[in-house]
Amino acid sequence: MSFCSTKDIQGFQIHTLANESVRLAVAPELGGRVVSLQDRVSGREWLDGWQPAAKRRLWHPTDPADYVTGPGAGIDECLPTVLPCTVKRKALADHGELWNQPAAMDAALVLAGVLACKWTLRALPLGFERRISLHANAVYFDYQLTNLAAKPTPFQWAWHPLFTWQPGDEMSFGPSINCCQAPDGTVMAWPKPEPGRNLARAEFAAGTDQAAKVFVGPLASGAAEIKSASGARLNLEWPSAWFPYAGVWITRGAWKGLHHWAIEPTNAPVDRLSDVAPNPDDTLCLLRPYELRRWRLVVRFSQV
Repeated sequence: MSFCSTKDIQGFQIHTLANESVRLAVAPELGGRVVSLQDRVSGREWLDGWQPAAKRRLWHPTDPADYVTGPGAGIDECLPTVLPCTVKRKALADHGELWNQPAAMDAALVLAGVLACKWTLRALPLGFERRISLHANAVYFDYQLTNLAAKPTPFQWAWHPLFTWQPGDEMSFGPSINCCQAPDGTVMAWPKPEPGRNLARAEFAAGTDQAAKVFVGPLASGAAEIKSASGARLNLEWPSAWFPYAGVWITRGAWKGLHHWAIEPTNAPVDRLSDVAPNPDDTLCLLRPYELRRWRLVVRFSQV
C-alpha cells in the first residue's frame, strides 16, 4: 500500500509517495523533478540535494537556458537533447526543455498513488508523460513519448539522476563491460581509463581532473547497480532494446563544488541530438509520424 501527501517546502509544492520500503518526492513546478528517493530500510537518501534539510537545493534557475544556474539536484528528464544544439533549425535547450518547465500533475492519479507528470515540448513536436508508482521495494517509472507531427521526429532521451556519492560506493554494469567511450568518441578502458582514475568508485588521484563523463554500451541488458559499503544496493533496470547506452557522470567537487554521480540510460552515446547521424531507418532516435512509444525504468532497493 502506497500513501501520498502534499506539503509546501521552501515555497514549492512537494508531492510525496511512500510505502514501508521507499519514500519518493516530486516537485512539479521544478520540471517534475524527483527531489528525494529514500530507501527506508537502510535509511539512505539516494538523491543529491535533499539532505541535510537545512541545505536543500530547491530553486528556479536564474537562467532557464543554462542548467548550471539550477540546483543540480534530484532526477530530471533530459529531452530532446542533453547539451544545447540546433536540429531542424530549432535551438534545443541545455539539458532539454523539461527540467525548467513546470509539469502538469494529474490530481486524480495522485489520489490513486501514482505521480503522473505531462509535458508538451516547444522546439520539437513531442508529448511526454511519466508515471511513478511504488511496488514493494521498487519504484516504477513508466514513460510515454508521442510524436505529434505527421513527419518523423528525432529525439534523445536521457534519465538524469544525480545520486549521492559516499566513500565505498561502487558502480557496476556487469562483467561483460570492460570499455567506455568519451563524448568525443574516444574508446577507453572501464572502469580505469587511465592511472589514478577509477570511475566505478568515483576515485581520482590528486592533481587530476576531478570529474568525468563517459558512455557505456551498447548493453545487451539494461541493468546497473550502485553498492554501498554498508551493503545497501540500488539497482536499475531499463529496456536496452530502446536505450542500449548509459551515460556516466561523476563530479568530486569539480562542478559547482558538488560530489555526486549519475547513471543515465539513453538512446545515443552522445550529449547532443545534433551529433546523431540522420538516418531514416533509425528506430532508436527517430519517431515515425504520430508514433507512441512506451517503456519502463525500475529502481529497486536491497540490502546485502
